[in-house]
Amino acid sequence: MAIDWVAGHGSVSAPVAMATTAAAVASAGAWTGMPSGWPLAIGVVGAAAHGVGVGVRRRLSRPSLAVRASAWLAASGWSCAVIATDPTTWSSTGWWTALGTLVAISLGAGAGLYQADVHEEAVDEERRAMQAAMAEAEIRRHDWAVVDHWVGLIRAVAQVDAAPVGYAPRPDGSGFGLEITLPVGYPSARLQAYGTSLAEAARLPVGCVVAISAARRQGHVILDVDTVDPATRTTEFPDVWTPLTINGALPWGTDRVGQELAVYLREACALILGPPGTGKTTLLDAIMAAFLRTTDTLVFGIDVGKSGDAFAAWVTPWAEGQGLLAPRPGTLRLPKTTRSGVDWVASTLAEADLMLDALINIGERRLTEYRGLMRDHDTKLLPISATLPMIFCVIDEGAEMLAYQGIDPLRSRVKDKIVKVMRTLRAMGIRLILTATDGNLSSLGDSSVRKYSPVRVALTATDPEGAGTAKLFGTVRGLDARQLRAKGSGVIGASTDPGFAPQAFRTWVTAPSLARTAVLATQEWRPVLDAPSAEAAGDAYRDRWAPAKLTWLTGEEPGDVSPPGAPAPSPVQGADQGDFRSRLRIRGEQQTTAVPQPGTPAESADDATISEFLTALGKLPEAPEPPAIRGLQLNIRGAQAPAPEPDQDWKSAAHRAVLEAGAWVGTSAVLAVLEGRGITVNRSTLATELSAMARRGEIAKRGAGPQTEYGAPE
Repeated sequence: MAIDWVAGHGSVSAPVAMATTAAAVASAGAWTGMPSGWPLAIGVVGAAAHGVGVGVRRRLSRPSLAVRASAWLAASGWSCAVIATDPTTWSSTGWWTALGTLVAISLGAGAGLYQADVHEEAVDEERRAMQAAMAEAEIRRHDWAVVDHWVGLIRAVAQVDAAPVGYAPRPDGSGFGLEITLPVGYPSARLQAYGTSLAEAARLPVGCVVAISAARRQGHVILDVDTVDPATRTTEFPDVWTPLTINGALPWGTDRVGQELAVYLREACALILGPPGTGKTTLLDAIMAAFLRTTDTLVFGIDVGKSGDAFAAWVTPWAEGQGLLAPRPGTLRLPKTTRSGVDWVASTLAEADLMLDALINIGERRLTEYRGLMRDHDTKLLPISATLPMIFCVIDEGAEMLAYQGIDPLRSRVKDKIVKVMRTLRAMGIRLILTATDGNLSSLGDSSVRKYSPVRVALTATDPEGAGTAKLFGTVRGLDARQLRAKGSGVIGASTDPGFAPQAFRTWVTAPSLARTAVLATQEWRPVLDAPSAEAAGDAYRDRWAPAKLTWLTGEEPGDVSPPGAPAPSPVQGADQGDFRSRLRIRGEQQTTAVPQPGTPAESADDATISEFLTALGKLPEAPEPPAIRGLQLNIRGAQAPAPEPDQDWKSAAHRAVLEAGAWVGTSAVLAVLEGRGITVNRSTLATELSAMARRGEIAKRGAGPQTEYGAPE
């Protein structure tokens, strides 16, 4: 039988060892004449050193320390009593008394040690459970100070006693997340209003945000706290080119923590609001790269304001392969099989009109051509795939196109067609992405633009007051958009399924070479337009890469035979005015040819000519109106007959035109509306009546002279 001499004493061996030691000390002291106080002194030292000191070092509980010290004192006290009474003088009764007393002390110590061991096991189990709970919640011991500090801030600022549930520091040390539970009767929406106050109370650096959002369990909220200004952190565009699908989520940027943020766009249009300098172009680069990664999406682009420049980088690799552009120095010419990243680019209003017509025709053709396919899939949405791709039309500054209120027929038609595409072609897999510099209704031109754009982004780098966020999202609880001042920062929200509430957003940092890299990395799986859709798009789609339509990219005018040194046309003319006059139809002129029907190429060409002429004419400064002369007016050439007073109905029509405009309009715009309705009125008469309406409070007025504008009353 092996004996473990290293093992410590238990609840049985310890009392036995104590009894034998006490008996031995008492016997030796009695026979040697030892002073009776010595055993008690040794017992006091043992109780303090071994009973308490060692127990504290082993982190024993108080009951265990008390049992250990009591055993030392009881045993030493018995030895002291035996020595003091001289056992040699005892009778048989004395011996039995001493022995019984020692046995009783030993049994009591054993029982006490057993109870102490049971208590220690319970304490150890509780300690292990607490450590496991702390590990599960990832709450480290030194993080409790942070948790307690923020719980105190919440109590002081929001006047609510919240209890911490979980704490998770960010891996990069830029902040942390704190989940708390609120008392019964205290709504989470109420605490979300204190995000800015908590950030100020915590004295966080400028740019840091306390975002408060609801947790997955009701009554719980999560505080996402920045401790480092997000402006100091940037995330490079990920060099990942694996295939995606439009039926899934597409990455657009990162959230405040730096994690990828993706949106679902199968049924959604998107509206991006960003003044100059906010990182809108960088965001568009990321969106274009995400589209190119999909196996079932084609991209069309409209950029009239910058003549296609927004999409030049995505077409350049194809142009180099075709020999239309020379490659950059030090780079090899790409093969002719290189495909363009954008399937069609419209750099002019006329081309945009043709593109929108093609999209509408494609939608109508798909509805009839693939009705059986949708029935087979038991869905009302067109089953998008690599052979039946989605079409996304990205319109740079597209929202500004919707704000047009003039008489240009081409601009008006483009505006109406943009709204029609947004309203009617969702099920047929045709959606739009529009950008804008302002979110006012006058800038968007139609409230339906926001209605049909469930994915919205408001970039805030140059918006210190958070006006853009308020225009797109209203009041965003739990987020102070005014702190999002870094370039590329903003607020994004998606009311899609699945979607997410408005939250802080940051674009990736992209390089100018991103477009070239994306085009070359994804051309193997990018789709082509299905045959029925291409047939419905017509000649405009088939001829989209004709040299005459690529002057915006190559800078070469086809058929330009002007001799070197020939004077350029003046900016005001833009083209020969006599040629314009020969092509403009004058009201009342007899026509010897057939009148073009609406929507025919002849009408589009005429409207394009009119649009070009009006654009050139609009560059002329408007002459100020002469001041009205009151009193007697003499004319040496004879008295002029006063202009006849028009019908009184024109006044109510003018009043309705101002109210229905939805924006500030000038006298010329109101006059154009009246003429479009067949009402003829003198400009000065109209200006006088509009001023009278403003004085009566029927309409509002601002500005003076040629800059006078009218709008609906406040």
